[in-house]
Amino acid sequence: MNSQTGALAWLDQFAGYLEVERNYSSNTIRAYLNDLRQLLTADVNASVIESAIEEPAQTSSVAVATETPAPEGGEAESSASPEVEKLKAYIRQMQDHYSRPTVARKISAIRSFYRYLRREHLIDEDPSKMVRGPKLSRRLPACLDRDEVSKLLQSPDQSSLGIRDRALMEVLYATGMRVSELCSLRVRDWDPQQMEMRVFGKGSKERVVLLNQSAAQWLTAYLSNHWSRLAGGRIAQPDHPLFVSRQATKLSARSVHRIVLKYARKAGINKPITPHTLRHTFATHLLEGGADLRVVLDLLGHTTISTSQIYTHVTMDRLRKVYMNTHPRA
Repeated sequence: MNSQTGALAWLDQFAGYLEVERNYSSNTIRAYLNDLRQLLTADVNASVIESAIEEPAQTSSVAVATETPAPEGGEAESSASPEVEKLKAYIRQMQDHYSRPTVARKISAIRSFYRYLRREHLIDEDPSKMVRGPKLSRRLPACLDRDEVSKLLQSPDQSSLGIRDRALMEVLYATGMRVSELCSLRVRDWDPQQMEMRVFGKGSKERVVLLNQSAAQWLTAYLSNHWSRLAGGRIAQPDHPLFVSRQATKLSARSVHRIVLKYARKAGINKPITPHTLRHTFATHLLEGGADLRVVLDLLGHTTISTSQIYTHVTMDRLRKVYMNTHPRA
């Protein structure tokens, strides 16, 4: 077995590690594996990986020159090992063909794989630590104002599909859940007595989200009178998908995206909008109403406070506009 074949074979083990031990989503794992296959088959490739896999017993086969840590956003000043230089050359190639967020993800995949190889004692040092990724500017997420939300939610008609779509969008805005979480909902996950919903987020982490009165009413109407019509007359059972298509199958994320976009256009909302826009809108409106950031963190299913802090920038941006437009001396 040649070295490249050996390296590619280790990707399967790496995928299992990401799924079982790191609880990464299937989409993230798929993206990481594609990034690493691209690295291993590139003209400028990370031969350090291949040589380590070829001779796993010789863990000292990888030597990384000692470098002074690079300043933020820069690269180390002293001479680097050939392996580091190859990685840098590969990343420079990527920067010529991909956006900054894509390059950053590819570097994240490479670093994760090297850390895994270190853990398995296949390499003695990790050259990816000497590589710096591009700085990413944090863009403010798109957000709807309250009038736009009302127009969007009132757009569906009174058909069974319209009632389903109204309930679907009401739930997205009431809970801030991800579209993947919405598509994975089962009938049993909805508790009408407590007006709660059990959600399985990233890494299969379970949390409970709350529904407001409007969302609960539309969801109840959908399940009571319209779910069966869409499902060919079948009665909703606990294991059935909560939101179904006209073929009685669960909705895909792409279908939900099309639904939200359809009603945004019908409502005359011209700004870019996706189901994730309702998640951002949910968080922003809670913060504007005085909710604590840590409460918003829990409701969104974020694991770190820094992930939710972008919403404070959205709120401050709106407050600044209001201030500048209303204060007599602004």
